[in-house]
Amino acid sequence: MTHTKIDVDDDYLEEILSILAMHGRPDLISVLRDTEYKPPKRVKKEILSDDEGSATSESDYEVEIDEDGFHSLK
Repeated sequence: MTHTKIDVDDDYLEEILSILAMHGRPDLISVLRDTEYKPPKRVKKEILSDDEGSATSESDYEVEIDEDGFHSLK
């Protein structure tokens, strides 16, 4: 990962850091504060299911088109 030096006024940097804190992003806060940041080596894998949320079940819906050409689900 290549680090880029960001030259930001301290007031702006504190505002950015507070917004990141509100959104629960300590990883990004540490990137901005620490120039020697290393991302965590362990990445949580998302377990995907073949049964849940399958796009094949989405083909079973019906669409209605009104006189203005707008599509809506029945």
